[in-house]
Amino acid sequence: MFYASLHGGVVPDIGYLEETSGLWNYWSRTGAPFEIAMEGTFLTAEAKYWPATAAVNRTTDGLWIEGWAGNSGGDPNKEKSVRYTLAYRTESSYRYITLHADFQSGVFTASHGASIDPLDNQRVYWGAVSGEGTYHFGWWLRWSSTGVPTITPTVTRNGTEFWSGADQALSTSTSPPGQLSRIYLRLSNIRAEALQISQLTVKPATDAERTLAGTWVKGAHLGAPEFPMLAFPKVSGDAWSVIQAMAKSTLATAEFDRDGYFRWRSHTRWSTVPKKADVTVSSTREIGSLTVTDEIDACRNEIAVRWEEWAGFDYELMRISDTPANAISIAAGGTLTRKMPIGDDQYDPQVPWVGSDATGYGNLIVSTSFFSPSSLVFGAAEHSLQRDGGTVYLMIRNRSANPIFYHGFNAAAVRASPDTKAPVAALTTARDRASQLDYGVQSYEHDGTPWIQHQPSAAKIASALVAAAADPAPGLQNLEILADPRIELGDVVRVVDTSGAELDTLAWVVGIRTEGSGTNVRQTLILRGAQSPDSPMDYELTPDPPVRPGAPPPA
Repeated sequence: MFYASLHGGVVPDIGYLEETSGLWNYWSRTGAPFEIAMEGTFLTAEAKYWPATAAVNRTTDGLWIEGWAGNSGGDPNKEKSVRYTLAYRTESSYRYITLHADFQSGVFTASHGASIDPLDNQRVYWGAVSGEGTYHFGWWLRWSSTGVPTITPTVTRNGTEFWSGADQALSTSTSPPGQLSRIYLRLSNIRAEALQISQLTVKPATDAERTLAGTWVKGAHLGAPEFPMLAFPKVSGDAWSVIQAMAKSTLATAEFDRDGYFRWRSHTRWSTVPKKADVTVSSTREIGSLTVTDEIDACRNEIAVRWEEWAGFDYELMRISDTPANAISIAAGGTLTRKMPIGDDQYDPQVPWVGSDATGYGNLIVSTSFFSPSSLVFGAAEHSLQRDGGTVYLMIRNRSANPIFYHGFNAAAVRASPDTKAPVAALTTARDRASQLDYGVQSYEHDGTPWIQHQPSAAKIASALVAAAADPAPGLQNLEILADPRIELGDVVRVVDTSGAELDTLAWVVGIRTEGSGTNVRQTLILRGAQSPDSPMDYELTPDPPVRPGAPPPA
């Protein structure tokens, strides 16, 4: 019902982001449990989410609340923690479950009560494992029929050290029937990724079941998030076209390699001159033909990046509703599915909560009476929304022992407000003065719209382009070689030609063309020199004398 990989930002893969606070600026591959982790700083980073499914607190199923964390580095004098807070909406108030894992001290804390501040509620503690390492942590939460939560924590450290705490009930105050409506996440001084909440019939029994070891294979290599987005623009076409447009705007490369492994590498891959090659090709064996050019005409030392200012962009609420002619009965343990149309210009609606406002936004009207929609029932209707193209599906499951009655539903789906002007286009420029003295002003405009929505991001792109293009690099065009399937886009190739061009240099692979005829395979590479030559020098050059000394200026 909730999954935030945190690989590409704070937006969840399953569920919906409501708001953030604190610092969400730091992402790291170093020390990440798997791929990329959000790096919680000395200050806390907090986010508030909606779950994709509104689970109820009157069910025999449990919630498995888990994640991965790495606690190496950071401030050793401050706690290194991940905290979940689950907010259950009841008929008249909220009830909060807070699950706090401190990997610095090894103390796990759970609390339950009417206050969002866990210090005001009943708390229980466990002493778990501690020390630097990579952790998988899980909390097993289930509810009694009277609203008493029981919680069990588990931890696996570095894949080998396992700990499980004892069951502890928080029975000082019971929770009225309600539904899960908000998930609060707080990270402090720690790296975290792959945070997830699932509803299961039984607790994962073994360490392999908890960590899912051996059940999946990594299929992607991702660069750290570089450029924040304030709004997702309107797009058309397939997903791959959108990914390519993002990559082009941000100077990244997106590709599937020969093994079907997806790779996203950011503009920083070009910023360091390589020291060694991935593959060497030479005229002794691999090279069939080679054309070398000097990219004087490709010198660019004044770069303007076009971006869009979305800060003043606004949205309007669009109402999606369903009102059956008569109430629909849902038997105990039964399910009901309803479908409604949604416009292509509308964002996905969020899961509603049980309420009686038939003309508002975000209400699911379920009651104990066929005739009276005001007799609302809480803690019975587990529900979710799913979108498929132009249709939204509402799915309701009755988790109670008695029939309930569906009277209607309404939800909010935002879209761009027609009263708001289009995002304002702007230019951010970077220059290389030394290159301009050598080669004159050579201008280029890079279009980063609509994906670059942040002036510092545009400045970063402009600086990267200037650094790459201010000094012309040699171009190695139409390098025909014996086909080598190891060579991939972005690799560094060492080119050794002892028969024609007399060169030995490193170059980036910026283009690959492979073609075959019969049993013959031909591969042609397009390369760009990894290092530019020195600046031009007027060495042993004597300028021509004026042909008419002392000539007057033209009339």
